[in-house]
Amino acid sequence: MIKKTLCIALFTFSLMLCGQTVFKLDSIHQYSWDDGMMDWRFDTRDLYTYDNGGDKETNLLRLNLNGVDWVNFYQFNKDYNGNNDLTQNIQQNWNAGLMDWQDSSRESYTYNGSNLLSVYEYAIWNGANWMIFADDQYAYDGLGNQIEDVRRDLDFTFMTLVNTYRSTNNYSGGLQQYNIYEEWRDFLNDWENVEKTDFSYDGNNNMILSEVRAWQTMSMDWSDPYKRSQLSYNLSNQVTESIEQTFGSGMWNNTTRALFSYTDGNLTELLAQEWNSGLTAWENGTRQLRTFDTDDNEIELIYESWDDIGSVWEGFLRLVKYWSPVETLGVSIEDSWASTKAYPNPVSSVLTISFNEPLEESTEVEIYSINGALISRILLNAGVNEQSVQMSYLNSGTYLLKLTSSKRNGILKVVKK
Repeated sequence: MIKKTLCIALFTFSLMLCGQTVFKLDSIHQYSWDDGMMDWRFDTRDLYTYDNGGDKETNLLRLNLNGVDWVNFYQFNKDYNGNNDLTQNIQQNWNAGLMDWQDSSRESYTYNGSNLLSVYEYAIWNGANWMIFADDQYAYDGLGNQIEDVRRDLDFTFMTLVNTYRSTNNYSGGLQQYNIYEEWRDFLNDWENVEKTDFSYDGNNNMILSEVRAWQTMSMDWSDPYKRSQLSYNLSNQVTESIEQTFGSGMWNNTTRALFSYTDGNLTELLAQEWNSGLTAWENGTRQLRTFDTDDNEIELIYESWDDIGSVWEGFLRLVKYWSPVETLGVSIEDSWASTKAYPNPVSSVLTISFNEPLEESTEVEIYSINGALISRILLNAGVNEQSVQMSYLNSGTYLLKLTSSKRNGILKVVKK
């Protein structure tokens, strides 16, 4: 897990990437609240190891405190391909009797020619071989939008993978319009609709409403929405409130609410509440408190639950994270696409890259995470002067778009909300 803090200055005819400090997560210390001690009890450590020049986490080791000694519990070993894409993640559990690591589960990842995940596979070690329990097969459109996810699970009767469910997505102009969830019916030998979720957006392409409908087998049509989520945003296009409601007795009824608070752009508090219909008021449930250092590294995360009797917050889990700088890089890149624009920025779902004139030749656009990992690649044909790029599947954070042709290159910084 790597984090980089960037300093980027945009000039009229060039884009300069200033010195950037690279941070890696060395360890996470986990504490549980001890009522007897009335204090946090330090009982678990996660240690991270990096290879590939320090850019990729290759081992995660969890240790538990046994009295005064730290003992092995489990570990994850990760492998990557030439593009630094994760290809395999194997979990091993510690066997104290044998004093050795024992294979437990394996996740495998396969990518298509556009460097997008095409197959995910989950397997269990049965003592002699890896037994595949499930897989997901993904399909994409030309913009890199995921349009299908087909899930298969192991049928223990025939010991083969069989269809379980399918999720399909529809897009318009790069924005996801709806998702349809289907389940496999053996008696039909076909997929059957179950739920459909419709999405609505504001002028900044922020998703502000999702509505869930159920499939009516008698009428062969979708019902009116029976569940919905409404989202609100601040001036920085960061979500501040999410309210979930269900429809009943002819009206929409509150069920849960999430409130998001930020400091210097970092999410510092996430409050979850439930609706009390008797009191017609929101009641506290749980919350997360996050603390960041001056480099925007998250250094502490505390989980709390609300005590109705005492009307106080009670902590039950505390994570303390330790970071260290890897290196400082100084990079200066002359950008001959001086007037190239990427908007909206920050972006929630669809990013538009606009060139000042049609491309003279084919151009490659590569999306990199802030840790330098290549996420996806798009090839633009000559003559293109605007391109939509789907960003909805990415986690919130900073990304770099590298534009390369035979004659020129450049980098754009984009923030995903």
